[in-house]
Amino acid sequence: MLMVLSTVLILVTTLLTTTVEAETEVKVEKSILPYHQLMTPKWLTKHAKIHVSYTYTTNYLDIPAGVANQHILEVPLVPPNVLTNAEDQCVTVTITISLDATWANGRSDHDPHFGVSDGDRFIGFIVVDKNNYAGLPPCYSAEGDDVKDVLTNLVHDAAGAKLLSNPSQGYSSEVKIQIRPCEKWGSCLMEHAEGFRFIKNYQRQLDLTKGLYFNMYCHNAGEAYRIEHIKVDVEMD
Repeated sequence: MLMVLSTVLILVTTLLTTTVEAETEVKVEKSILPYHQLMTPKWLTKHAKIHVSYTYTTNYLDIPAGVANQHILEVPLVPPNVLTNAEDQCVTVTITISLDATWANGRSDHDPHFGVSDGDRFIGFIVVDKNNYAGLPPCYSAEGDDVKDVLTNLVHDAAGAKLLSNPSQGYSSEVKIQIRPCEKWGSCLMEHAEGFRFIKNYQRQLDLTKGLYFNMYCHNAGEAYRIEHIKVDVEMD
């Protein structure tokens, strides 16, 4: 009888232990997602990995002219070994970038890339200046590989995007990007007077087991940028 009771107690203890461990794992996941962060200039200087020189004030983060396709900054969103690549555990990343439109419209060349990566592969959008609006949409898809902090094997795709009816209206002060890495899907919305949205599917599949990162890259050499703030949200299905 004592042996039976001992066996039952061992089984109950094992079940309780397993339940506690499972609950702990869920709590760890929930502490990471959802992710919500408003990235002010000061916050970026403290928490982002900035690969270039910069200056900042309360209102702006100023990035001086750099080299072509240079990695400007990176912010870790989700650490490695938290997410999987399963479609039933997909995440949606929403990136809202506030730019100094007046300052940007005064530049002759101003085409930053914004998006996400797994540390190696990047998917996102390029946001071009008004000098390109006659022949290109204000934003369109971009993807490539990060090799020694330079975006290589870069592919841009504006196929199917509509051009603005009034190319002279200039840069939008806010850009909203949404990306679902598991579906290789991305959307770019710009708050022009007439509105603009472009949806695209990517070729590259991110490996989310490596982690998830917000990234900004330069385009042409000599481009400088001024950021007011960036808001990033990551939600799991």
